[in-house]
Amino acid sequence: MKSKALGFIVIVLAVAAATAGTAGATTPAVTEVNVDRTIPLPAGAACSFPITIHNEGIRRTTTFFDSSGNVTRTTVVLIGFTQTVTNDLTGASLSTPAAGPAIIEPNGDGTVTTFVPGNDGRIVVPGTGFVYGDVGLIVYTAPEASPFTQLDVLMLTGHYESPDLYLDALCASLS
Repeated sequence: MKSKALGFIVIVLAVAAATAGTAGATTPAVTEVNVDRTIPLPAGAACSFPITIHNEGIRRTTTFFDSSGNVTRTTVVLIGFTQTVTNDLTGASLSTPAAGPAIIEPNGDGTVTTFVPGNDGRIVVPGTGFVYGDVGLIVYTAPEASPFTQLDVLMLTGHYESPDLYLDALCASLS
């Protein structure tokens, strides 16, 4: 009899402990958007020749709240997401997977801290190999209204290159 009572008390305490941390939490808001977007760019806008950028996949945004309803974190994950860039004159194209995640946390002063650990693009040219990549971790502050506009880079690890190098490598590989 005592072992049954003890077992019951252990179960009740375990359930109480498991639910204590979530009692005041608000359920996260999750939205998924199917992305299938084509962006034509004329010669000179990115490369010396006209290109077309095609983004395709799912963008899942999850927003977390505290018990008062204030946003504490937003995550953006790209699922099955591919960006393909095509030289409109030759038909040559290169694709890169993108996944994220991007994690955005408000600082309470009108800025956010954005963390991007993972795959933010890479170019592999058949017969040549790896020519560009942003794979690692970047942490930076940004305006709250524009969380992907870098104000101050706080940490940069892994293999990361500037957007200018990306564009140079991309255009050279497609020419």
